[in-house]
Amino acid sequence: MNHGLNKVGIRTKLVMGALALAMAAASHAATQVAGGATLPAIGYVGTGAETNSQVLPAGTGSLFGVWSSGSRTSVSYCQTGSGAGKNILSGVANYNVQNACPTDSTGTLHGFGAPLAGRTTLAWPNVVGADSPLSSTDLSNYSAHHSSTYLPVQFPAVAGAISIALNKTTANGVVLNSSNTNFSDAQLCSIFSGAVTDWSDASLSSAFTLGSGDSIPAGAINVQYRADGSGTTFSFSNHLSKVCSGTASQHFVTNQAFTSVVSLYKPTIPSNWTGSSGNPAVATAVKNTAGSIGYVETANSQAAGISFAKVNGFNPSSFGAPVAISSSNIVTNQVISGADSTTGRPTLAAISPAPATQCILLVTPDSYATSTTSYPIVAVSYLLGSSQGNGTDLANTQGLLASPYTVNQANVTTIGTGKGLAFLSGTGITSSTVSGCVTN
Repeated sequence: MNHGLNKVGIRTKLVMGALALAMAAASHAATQVAGGATLPAIGYVGTGAETNSQVLPAGTGSLFGVWSSGSRTSVSYCQTGSGAGKNILSGVANYNVQNACPTDSTGTLHGFGAPLAGRTTLAWPNVVGADSPLSSTDLSNYSAHHSSTYLPVQFPAVAGAISIALNKTTANGVVLNSSNTNFSDAQLCSIFSGAVTDWSDASLSSAFTLGSGDSIPAGAINVQYRADGSGTTFSFSNHLSKVCSGTASQHFVTNQAFTSVVSLYKPTIPSNWTGSSGNPAVATAVKNTAGSIGYVETANSQAAGISFAKVNGFNPSSFGAPVAISSSNIVTNQVISGADSTTGRPTLAAISPAPATQCILLVTPDSYATSTTSYPIVAVSYLLGSSQGNGTDLANTQGLLASPYTVNQANVTTIGTGKGLAFLSGTGITSSTVSGCVTN
């Protein structure tokens, strides 16, 4: 698939000569530079995100593409994952908006590829996407690298369904998918804790609807997980720690690092459990590895053409109607402070000293950890930026941060029913909310 000169393959090193940089600078001088979470990336910038780490410009019909249509500036989006995205916003050592977007020699994404967007002097990203909300560590990192008067801003933007992707066939060669596979929470708990390790385990039999004479062949369950700091992992573990029975000494831990999520069950990750960076890479790993199961944003599962299961009778492909977020479930000026030591549930703490503004908005993780009326494994994704120092980008940054609530949503074809991503409703966020928080 040819995505054009301005889109960069995930596994390909970025090698740009001076001429190419000069051309990019000339054609994209005012481009807004964004990046971070991979979960909402297809919704934000279009289907180019399924195979490219950096998409420039955002595609027609995507959220950022609709926002930037007409005379507005274009948007570049680099898929680093939520953890690295927040580090780039904070300015943590070795994380910089100017660093190339594709993987470096360590396999970690440390930049948003600003030079490719013609923004060679940009000091901080305009906007960051994150599915794991700001933590106390993120806030400390930000404060350590910015003026004492600066604070980050954080607004909930969209919701995404996290599918349970799988690659397994029956003895008769039937592909397991949402038409014949329906996992209960208890079965997912047993798989991802490592208690059940073989597809033929009797405790999983009720998940499969098989034809006469068919069966599930024995074989190791190869778990595919996110190796990077991931909001998808945070949200998946938010579900597991809520619904899985455990003990004070052994339970799932809500965290953006999968190794931390399962640490009380698996201090050492099994050899057939494989980590990959970003939702597209996890989807590819499931697709390429027989006997696999993994957690992947539904839009990426669909884009990769891989199978996924129902969970508790609900199909993630049906997700997409606007998700109502009650104002009572939004707290301001609080951050994730860790996880309860006996339950693994995320804990919140008020920012101290308390900011004078109400510009860090957080949807309480308990409010979307599970559901009995719709698909139960859901992430809330945020857009983040800086409260001050936005310079000549101010108006565009304000507009981009407010875009989920101000664009004509009917023109956005990458978010909605059947797309695995949904807009939020009932938050009360408006362009005035954002403009009052994002200044110079």
